Amino acid sequence: MIVACAIGLAAPAAWAQATRRPADPQPLEGPRLAPLVLRPTLTLEEEYNDNVLLNNNDKRWDFITRFTPGLALEVEQPVYRLSAAYSFSAEIFAREPGLTHVFDQHRFILDGLYRVSPPLTLNLSDTFSLTTNTNLLAAEGVATGRSRGYSNALSGGAAWQFDPRTTLRGGASWTVLRFERRELRGSDVYRANVDVDRALTRRLNVTLGYEFGFLDVEREENLTTHTPRLGLTYRFTETLTGSVVGGPTFEVSDRDNRVTPTVSASLRQRLKWGFLSADYSRTLGTAAGLGGPTINQSVGASAQLATLTKGLTVEFGPRYSIVESQDDRNPDRIDVKSLSLPLSATYRFTRWLALVASYQFFHQRSDSRITDVAGASLANDVDQNRISIGLQFGYPIRFD
Repeated sequence: MIVACAIGLAAPAAWAQATRRPADPQPLEGPRLAPLVLRPTLTLEEEYNDNVLLNNNDKRWDFITRFTPGLALEVEQPVYRLSAAYSFSAEIFAREPGLTHVFDQHRFILDGLYRVSPPLTLNLSDTFSLTTNTNLLAAEGVATGRSRGYSNALSGGAAWQFDPRTTLRGGASWTVLRFERRELRGSDVYRANVDVDRALTRRLNVTLGYEFGFLDVEREENLTTHTPRLGLTYRFTETLTGSVVGGPTFEVSDRDNRVTPTVSASLRQRLKWGFLSADYSRTLGTAAGLGGPTINQSVGASAQLATLTKGLTVEFGPRYSIVESQDDRNPDRIDVKSLSLPLSATYRFTRWLALVASYQFFHQRSDSRITDVAGASLANDVDQNRISIGLQFGYPIRFD
């Protein structure tokens, strides 16, 4: 458990991006009883969206009918585990038929683990998303209007356990962000890390590590980062675990060199009815389509209720983010603050049928100076409410 918590501290942007999107309906099958499970699904939803363009200056509401076919594959053996899921959405707009499209939303998630030997474990993950909802595209949660774009985060790593108390971990990640709108700036972010975990006591674990980063943003100077870091994970009780990791980030570029603090902290409580968690992070990264580099701060919480009644799962995950440039004198200064309040519920009638419902409130305020060729801001103020309800059909196909 201590090693798993330490690995969570160094999780790449792929997992962060996944948490920004509304949670998919829970799987429709029960506990896995076969080594291979194939699960086709079809979700039918009706959504009310009071700001489909993500722009308070041109606020339009609409009713959206959505069809989402999906396919998931899960394989598990004593020495390896592989899960993959893909889905796309066809949307029909009632008031804005010009926005109707069959392939505006695509999602793919891959997660794999292979235990080469008792002390050596390899892992691989990939998260792909194509969407017109720009605030759900990147981990920073910045809305730049309704525009098609895609992101892909690929990461892999290895963990070698020298002895029951010491583990060496290493990994690398590559995060790609691209936009159809030319004024928005795509990016490639590369990161590599190495860490040593040491269990000092049954409750306390210490991590010493280093992370290298390379930020390649369109129409911006490349930036290299070096971050030595120190982390602590402490298990207060059998169900409550806290962790913190941080260190100075040294920025190196042709124009300027500087040092900025980097930190992340989390607290997780497991309960009989589910779990509660809270987290905070301060990192150097990008501002989605606005460019970068920027200081990105995020504070959030997550709650899951799974035992209120049989078949019902409720999830809630509020998050507040601040994305801002380091230099106030920069003519292309970025300053965006956003709040997201997603709430979702799933009620499973049978193994093949579930009712899904969700509500998401998104609020953004921007003082950014980056504009398009017409002089309009690329990150507008946004207030958006999305309410959806639907049915998901699906049945697990097991192969012995």
